Amino acid sequence: MGESESYVSSSHTVAELKAMCKENGLPINGKKADLLERLNRYFSGDDEPDEEEMISLEDESISMEEEIVSLESESVPLPVIDEDEEIMEAEVLDAEFIEEVEPAFAKESKQSKTLMDQIKNPKVAAVLLTILIASAGWYWYVNNQLKPFTADDLRYGDSMEYTLLNGELEVTGEYVELIRENVDVDQLNKSCRLLMTFSGIGTTSVTEGALSELDFEADDSLRGVVRAKGAYGLDWLTVEKVQTRNFDQIALKSYNPKPLQPDECQSGSSIYSVGGNLEFDTKSWTEISERDVIATEADWKLTLGEDYTQGKTVSNGLGGILGLLEDVAPGVAVVISPVEIREMMGTQLIETGASGTKLGWDWNVLGPDEVDGEELWKVSLENNQIRDNCFGHARITMWLSEDSPWAVRQNVDVYISGNEGDKSACGTISERLADVVLPDGKISMTLEMSMNSLTRGDKLLDLGRSYSSVPNAGAYVPTSEELIDWGDYDLHMPDNSTLRSESLEDAVQCLSNGHVSEAVAANAALNDDGYIWRARDDRSQSGITIWNLSWVSSDPNSGWVELEVKGDASGENCTYIAHGGNDETVAHSRSDIPAVLSIKMMEEDLTDQTRYPALSGPDGLFTSSGDYHPETRVGILVVTPDSDFTDWLSVIEVGDAGATTLDITRTWNSNINGMQWENTLSLAMDARTGQLVGWNLAQSPL
Repeated sequence: MGESESYVSSSHTVAELKAMCKENGLPINGKKADLLERLNRYFSGDDEPDEEEMISLEDESISMEEEIVSLESESVPLPVIDEDEEIMEAEVLDAEFIEEVEPAFAKESKQSKTLMDQIKNPKVAAVLLTILIASAGWYWYVNNQLKPFTADDLRYGDSMEYTLLNGELEVTGEYVELIRENVDVDQLNKSCRLLMTFSGIGTTSVTEGALSELDFEADDSLRGVVRAKGAYGLDWLTVEKVQTRNFDQIALKSYNPKPLQPDECQSGSSIYSVGGNLEFDTKSWTEISERDVIATEADWKLTLGEDYTQGKTVSNGLGGILGLLEDVAPGVAVVISPVEIREMMGTQLIETGASGTKLGWDWNVLGPDEVDGEELWKVSLENNQIRDNCFGHARITMWLSEDSPWAVRQNVDVYISGNEGDKSACGTISERLADVVLPDGKISMTLEMSMNSLTRGDKLLDLGRSYSSVPNAGAYVPTSEELIDWGDYDLHMPDNSTLRSESLEDAVQCLSNGHVSEAVAANAALNDDGYIWRARDDRSQSGITIWNLSWVSSDPNSGWVELEVKGDASGENCTYIAHGGNDETVAHSRSDIPAVLSIKMMEEDLTDQTRYPALSGPDGLFTSSGDYHPETRVGILVVTPDSDFTDWLSVIEVGDAGATTLDITRTWNSNINGMQWENTLSLAMDARTGQLVGWNLAQSPL
C-alpha cells in the first residue's frame, strides 16, 4: 500500500478523507469517524467491507449528493435560507429496479469514476434531479451572480496597499507658481508649463491607537482612538487616517515662454527634463464626538535630479494646489487616494442603477464588471460643482468589492481651467463660488490605482461617541472684551508686544508724527482716512528693527514704505530707507475690517508650550524660554473683499466679511547628522478667532 496507519488522522478534513476513499475504490458515505476507520482498516490490510457498507440505492444517492455538495462547496457557498422563508419541498418518486444492486465500490476497483461517468448513471441522475428540484432550480444560477451590498464601516487597523500607475500631472500659468513656492529648483524659475509623469505604491489605513491614548478616560471602551491637537492647541480624541505614497518613478519636464511670444508657452521640446522620486504622506484627525476634521499633516520628500527638498505642513485644512481646488469644489481632494465607500455612498445598497450625491460628487452604479477574472461593481463619479460652473471636469471610475471598505480599483481624470472653454452654457454660479477667481492657466491629472493587499481590523470606529476627557471648546475663544475693533478710526491693528522692542505702534508713529518726511504718499494717505493693511518686521540685526508698511488710502491708492526703527518714535530713531507703489489691487473698506486680538495676546497663546509644543525649541519660532529666535519675522495682513487677496478669505472661511491674520516666519541653518540644512518655518493665525490656521516647514541641504 505504501501508506502507514498513522498517515490517516483526524487532522484531515472530510473532503480530503473522501478523496482518499475515492482514489482507493472505497465508499465515501458516512461521517468523518466512519471514513477514518474505513481508511485505517484498508491501509492495515483488513480491507473486507462490513455488511453495512454494501451500498443500496438510497446509500448511493446520499453519498452522491454529499459528493456534489462537497465539490461545489469549495467554490460556491450554499444559499442562506431565512427562517421566515417558505422552504420548497420536492416530491421524490419511488423507482423500482429489477436488477440486483451491486456495491458501488469494490476493493478490486482501484480506478475511480469521473464525475461525468457518475452523472450518466441513472441512479445518480435521479439524485441530481432531486437536488435541482429541491433548490427550485436556482442554486447554480444565484450563487454565481454578483450580489448587491452595503458598504462596510471602517475599523481600527484597516489597511490597504495599492499600486499607482500611469500618473500624469500637467500645470500651466499661475498653477506653476504654486508649485515653485514649494520646490526650490532654479531651472523652474521661468517655467510656464510643467508636465510630470509618475507611478509607485501607496497605502491607506486607519491607525489603531495604543491604550496610552486613553490615560484620561475611565475605561478602555474607546480603544483605538488617537489623541490629537486642534486649532486652539487642545487635546481631542480622534480617528487617525494615514495615506502614504511613494512615487519612485517621476519624470518632470519644464517648458518656458516662447522667446518672441512671451504670453504663450512652448509645447515642443522641454527646456528642462529630470527624473526623481517623491514620498508624500498625509495624516488627518477626525474628532470622534462631532466627526469634524480638526487637523491634517503632510510630510514630503522630493528628489529632482541633484536637487532635494523635504518638509512638513500642519493645517486645519488642505494647503497648496489641493487646498485651492477644495475652495473651488469641496471634496475634489479625494482624487489622490482610494475612495472610502461608506463616506461617499453612505448606507445605500450598491446595485445596478443606484445613484446619489455626496461630498460634491454625483455617483452612479453602472453594474457588474469583470476585472482580471473577478466580478466587481463599477461606479462612476463626477464632481458637480466643477461641471456645473464650467471650470472643467473631475471624474472617477471605481470598482468595488464587498470585502473592501475602499475602492479596489480607481481611474481618475481631472481637468480644471478658469480661462478656457465656452461658458455660455453654464448655469448661475453658486453664491459660495461667486467670489472665487481661478488662477490663470490649467491643471490636469490622470491616475490609475489598484489594490495589492487588504488587512481588516476588528473594532469599528467610535465616531459619534462622547468621552469624559473632552476639552472645553470655548476655553480659548476670544470674548467681546478681548477683541479690539480698530477698523473705524485707527491707523493699524494693535501690536503692544512685550517680546519685541520696536513694535508696530513705534513704526506707524514714525510716519504719523512726521519723522519720515520722504514718505510723502504714505503720510498723505494716513492723514486722509488711510490705514495699514500689511506690515512686516525684520529683527535680524541686534537692537534694530526694519519695518515694511503697506498702506491704502480712500482713493483708493496703495503703496509701501520701508524704515528703520531703533526705539520710541523720534527723529533720531526713525530712518527712511525706501518707498514705492503696490502692484496688487487693495480695497479700502473700513467697515469690513473685523475686530481682532492684539499681536501681544496671540504671542502669549503661541508661546504656551502645553498648547503648541512644536513651535518652541531649537526648531521652532520661539526659544524654550519663550523668546523669539533672532531670525524670526512677524507680519500682519488685513484683507477686505474686492481685492487681489480675496481668495485668502475663503481659505480661512470668513464668508463675505474681511479677515486679519498674523504670520510669523523664521529662516535658519542647522546641522543634521553632519549635513548643513536651510530651514524655513512659517505660521498663520486668525486674529479674529485666535485659531492657528497652520504652519509649514521646508528644508533643503546646503
